[in-house]
Amino acid sequence: MFAIREKFSSLWKKFKQLPKYQRYLSLLLAAYFSFAGILGLVVPYAVEKQLPVQLGAMLKRPVQLNEVKINPFTLNVSLSGFRIDEPDRSDFIGFDKLNFELRFWHSLFNGAISIHDVTLSTPFIYAERLKSQQEIQFNFSDILAELAKSPEAPQEPADKQNALPHVIVENLSIANAALLYSDKVTNSQIRYPAVNLKVKAFDTLNDIASADSGNHFSIHFVGDEGGEISTQGQIQISPLNVIGELELTAIKLPQFWSFISQDFQATLETGQLNFKSHFEVKSQASTEESSVQVITNQGSFSLDNILFTHEKRPLVTLPRVALEGIELNLNDKQVVVERLHSENLDLNAHITSDGIDIVPLFIPSFISQTDDSEPKQLDEQEADEQTPWSVSLGAVSVKNYGFNITESLVTEETPWRIAPLNLTTSAVYSDFHKPIEYSLDMIINDQGKLTSTGQVEVNQPQLNAELQLTDFALTQIQPYLEPFINITVKNGKLDSIGAIEASSADDLNFTGDITINDLLVKDNQHRKTLLKWQSMMIEELIFDQAKQTLSVDQINFSQPYSRIIIAEDKSTNFQQLLVNTAQAVADETESSPKASKNAPEQTNADQQAPLEIQIGKINITDGSTFFADNSLTPNFAASIEQVEGSVSQLSSSSNKAAVVDIKGKINRYAPVTLKGEINPLLEQPYLDLDLDFNSVELTSVNPYSGTYAGYYIDKGQLSLELSYLLKDNKLNGSNHIVVNQLKLGEPSDSSLATSLPVTLAIALLQDRHGVIDLGLEVSGDLDSPDFSVGSIVMTALTNVITKAVTAPFTLLAGIFGDDEELDRVEFGAGTAVISDEQNSKLTTLATALLDRPKLTLSIEGAIDPASDGRILQEQALRLKLAQLSQLDVEELPKNLSPSTYPTQGPLSKALIALYETELMQNADELKQQISKSTEPDSTLNETQLLTQWHIALYNTCLNQQVVDDNMLGTLASERARAVKTHLVEIDKVPANRIFLLDSRIDINQGAQEALLTLGAD
Repeated sequence: MFAIREKFSSLWKKFKQLPKYQRYLSLLLAAYFSFAGILGLVVPYAVEKQLPVQLGAMLKRPVQLNEVKINPFTLNVSLSGFRIDEPDRSDFIGFDKLNFELRFWHSLFNGAISIHDVTLSTPFIYAERLKSQQEIQFNFSDILAELAKSPEAPQEPADKQNALPHVIVENLSIANAALLYSDKVTNSQIRYPAVNLKVKAFDTLNDIASADSGNHFSIHFVGDEGGEISTQGQIQISPLNVIGELELTAIKLPQFWSFISQDFQATLETGQLNFKSHFEVKSQASTEESSVQVITNQGSFSLDNILFTHEKRPLVTLPRVALEGIELNLNDKQVVVERLHSENLDLNAHITSDGIDIVPLFIPSFISQTDDSEPKQLDEQEADEQTPWSVSLGAVSVKNYGFNITESLVTEETPWRIAPLNLTTSAVYSDFHKPIEYSLDMIINDQGKLTSTGQVEVNQPQLNAELQLTDFALTQIQPYLEPFINITVKNGKLDSIGAIEASSADDLNFTGDITINDLLVKDNQHRKTLLKWQSMMIEELIFDQAKQTLSVDQINFSQPYSRIIIAEDKSTNFQQLLVNTAQAVADETESSPKASKNAPEQTNADQQAPLEIQIGKINITDGSTFFADNSLTPNFAASIEQVEGSVSQLSSSSNKAAVVDIKGKINRYAPVTLKGEINPLLEQPYLDLDLDFNSVELTSVNPYSGTYAGYYIDKGQLSLELSYLLKDNKLNGSNHIVVNQLKLGEPSDSSLATSLPVTLAIALLQDRHGVIDLGLEVSGDLDSPDFSVGSIVMTALTNVITKAVTAPFTLLAGIFGDDEELDRVEFGAGTAVISDEQNSKLTTLATALLDRPKLTLSIEGAIDPASDGRILQEQALRLKLAQLSQLDVEELPKNLSPSTYPTQGPLSKALIALYETELMQNADELKQQISKSTEPDSTLNETQLLTQWHIALYNTCLNQQVVDDNMLGTLASERARAVKTHLVEIDKVPANRIFLLDSRIDINQGAQEALLTLGAD
C-alpha cells in the first residue's frame, strides 16, 4: 500500500512539472474518458440492473431488459430485449431493440434536442379486456390506477406550461410492430402483426405551412387476416396541425363484429371496409376556449361482400355500397357526400303477425324493444347551443336490389321476389329544404313491373308521384284469396297508370286508369269457369282519401262471362265460394286474447264518413251468363248471351238514379231486356226496373217441371214482364206472366214433386185459347231479416196456384164475377129439386166450364140424416096410410100432421090398424092410458081425448118407420143427377166433362146438398 502511494506521489510531481497547456489537456482528457467510462459502462450497467427492478416494483409485473449500450463517443444508445410480462404469463409490452443517436453538437448549435435515426424494432403490445362482474377491466387497468395515485407534479407557471421543448428528430422508424387486442368477455381478438411508422425531419417547432417543411410521417398497419390501414402526411405540434391521407383497404369486418356479436342474433359472415380520404386536423384558439377543427375531403367509403346470416340462413347479402366525394367539417358540423351507390343487395325476410323476422336479429340485446320512455327534452338554452349537423347527399343510386320476402301474416307461407329494384334520387339534404326527386322501377315475381317517378317533400310532408304497373299477374294474389274464397285465379293481367298526391295516410289522392285483361277465375268446387272477361277498363278513376270520394268516368267490360250453378244439395256455387272463417277468427282471438282485450274501442270520432262513389257509365259488350241446376233430374242448363248495354250515372251521394239499359238473348233467340233506374250505392238503395223475357221455350225448363211439378213439358212458351220499385227500403212489384200453349208430357217419379194437382191448376188457369195470363203483385220490407226478392215472388206465385187448386170454385167465381160459392148446390129437406137461387149458381159454373175446356166436374150427392130422414119417415107413413085407407098419396091432405089428423073416417081407421099391426098392441089400451094419465082436477071431453089419442098413434107409427141407407143413397143420387141434368140440358155443358160419383156407397152425410169437385182432362 505504501509503495502504491509513493508511486502516485511520484506521478503527481511529474504532472506538476509538465507545461500548463499539457496539464489542462491532460485534465480534459481525463474528464472525457471518465465521462465516457461512466456513460459507456456504468450507466448501461446501472440501467440493466435497476430499471427492471424499479419498474417491476412499480408495475407489479416482471420486467426484462437484456442489454443497454451507450456509445459515449457517438452518443448512440441501444436497448435490447425489453419486455414487461403479465404476472401469470408473458407478452404484455416490449420490443426487441431501440436505437437512437443524440446529436450533441447539432443540439448545441440549434438549441434543441436533436436526435438522429430513432429505430424501434419489433415492438409489441398485448392489450386484454378481462372478465369482470363489475366495471370494465383491462390488463393495464391496475397500472393506470397506480399512476393515478402518484403525487402530482408541482404546477408550473402558465407561460412555461405552454412552452413546447424544441426537439428535432431526423428519422424515426418503428418496424414490424405487433398489436394484439384480446377480449375475454367475447372471446375475440384483433391482431396487427406488421405495423410500421416512419417520421422524417420532425421538428416540434416546425411550421408545416412554410415551404420545404418537414415533419412528414407515414403509418402502415397490416392485419393478421388481411386488410391494411395506412396514413401519411405532415404533422405540426404547435399549434396542432395534421394534414394527410388516410386509407383503409380491405378491412375484414367479421373480426370486429365478434366483439359485439353476443349483442346481436345476426352473424356477420363476410364483409370488408374500404375508406380513403384527405384530412386536416387543426387546433383553433379562441378567447374563451380552444377547439380542434377536423376537415376531410376527397373521401370515399365502401362496404363490400357483406353477408349476414342467422342459423346458417342468409339474411342480407350486399356486394357493394359506396359513398363517394365525402367532405366533413367538424367545426361547422357539415357533411357533404357527392353520391351513394349500391348494387346487388339480396335480402331474405319473413313477415308474420309479429313483424319482419330479421328486424329483431339486428337490434342489440341491451336495447329494450318495449322501452316506452320518452326522449329527454332539451331546454331552450341547450337547444340553442346544439347546432344541428348539416348533411347533404348529392345523389342516390341503387341497382339490382333483390328482396326475397316470405309472407305468413295473411297466408300460410307465400314467397315474394322483388328484383331487380333500381332507385335513383336527386340531392338529399338533412334539413330537407328541397324536395327529393326520385325514379324507381322494380320487377315483382317476374310477373309484373312497377315504375314510379316523382318527388317527396319531407318537411311538408308531400308526395307527388307518377305510377305505372305493367303486366301484374293476378295469379300472385291467389294465396290471399284461398283463406276466404273458394276460387282459383287462373289468369289475368293488371295494368295501371296514374298519379298519386299524398301528404299523409289520411290525405291521399290517386288519379289514373286501371285495366284487367284476360281474367279467368275458376270455381274450385266445380272446377269450371266462374268468371272471365276479355278486358275490363276503368277510365279516369279519381280517389280522394281526405274527402272520402271515388269517381270513375266509365268502366268498360268486353266479353264478360259468369257461371251460376245450383249443386245437387241445392246450394249455389256462389254460396260455396265463401270459406267459413268464423271458427278461424274465433281460434285467432282465443290464441291471442291479450290483443283483443287491449284493442282500443273505436269511437264515433274515429269512424270515417262513408265513401262517396260516382261512376259515370258502365258499358257491357258481348257479355254472357251460364246457368245450371244440378239438383234436378235431368240437369237443367241455360245461357244468356249477346248481353249488351250500359248503366249510367251511378252515385252514392246523389238522389238521381242511374239509367239501366241492358239487353240479351236466352239460348240465342229469346230476347231479354232490362230497363229502368237504379242506385244501389245509397244508404237505402233505390231501383225502378222493368225486366222482360219474351217467348222463352218452356221445354228448356223440363228439369224443373219434372222435379217440382211432377210432369215434363212437351210444349209451351213463357213471357215475363217484371216491374219493381224499391224505395225507402220498401219493395213493390208487379209480375205479368203469360204462358202460351202449355202442354204437359209424361209424369216424372220425382220425390220432390209438389202434392198439389198441377194438371188441375193448369186447367183452372189456362183459358180456351191455351193461354195462362197471371198478374202478381208483390211487396216486402228490406229491413226484415227474412226478406228475399225470390222468396216473395215465389210466395206470391205459390199462393195463386195453391188458391187455384185448393179453392178452385172461389177462383172461378172471382174470374166470372160471382160472389157465391160454386162448389155446392143446396136442396130442400128430402127433395132433389133445384131451386131458382141454385139455378143461377149453376149458370155461372157452366160459363166457367165452357171457358176452361180442360176442366172436368164431378158431382156427389149428400144428405142430412136428421132432416132428410124425418121427411123420408113421413113419406113412408103417408104411403102406408094411403094404402090402408085405399086412397092415392096425392089425395091425402097436404097439411097432414099429428095435430091435424082426422079423428073419424077411413084415415082414422087406417092409423088405428097400422098401429095395431106394426106395434102389435091394442089401440084402445093406448086410449085408456091417455085418459088415466089426466090430472085429477082436470077432465077430458070426448073430442079432446080422441085428438090426443090420434096424436099419440101418429107419432108412434111415424117413429116406427125405418129409413135405411138405400133410401138415403137414392135421395143423394137423385140430387147429383138433378145437377148434371141441369148443366147438360139447360147450360149445354158437354156431358163427357161431367161425372156422377156413386152416392149410394159411403153416403156423404154432410148436408142436404150436391157437392161439386173440379178435375183436369
